[in-house]
Amino acid sequence: MRLKSIAQYIVYFIVLITFTSCGPEAPEFYDVKNIEMFTLEDGNFVVRAEAVLYNPNGVSITVDQIHVDVLINGNVIGNVDQNLSSEAKKKSEFTLPLEVQFPPKALFSNILGGLINMATGEDFEVRYTGFVRTKVLGVSFKVPFDQVETVGLNLK
Repeated sequence: MRLKSIAQYIVYFIVLITFTSCGPEAPEFYDVKNIEMFTLEDGNFVVRAEAVLYNPNGVSITVDQIHVDVLINGNVIGNVDQNLSSEAKKKSEFTLPLEVQFPPKALFSNILGGLINMATGEDFEVRYTGFVRTKVLGVSFKVPFDQVETVGLNLK
């Protein structure tokens, strides 16, 4: 009888170790792609991009929230803070759209420098920093990212 109890505990222990070591994984941040910067009719600028993540799990995940601070040439020009309910298929890449609108004065720290940048068509350093909150099998993950790109200004 005692041997049977010990065997049961061993089986429970093995099952517990198996399930805890094979639990859900946090999605991986890969990249920010398709970055566009352009002007609107009202004179404001818009930066659009897509955050690319990978779901390493054998099951689909749900994306609940995305928060992104957008910096251009080191200056914070805006942020994205979205609550959403987007599903990402198992073991696949997925993208999340990002868009920030801001006035030109947020882009140019001084008027002369801004005019020179516009006249010469200089590129701008765009930094996306923030997190994506996801849920896998009821477990919530906060996935941080920090991505820097160089983009040109399209004044069409």
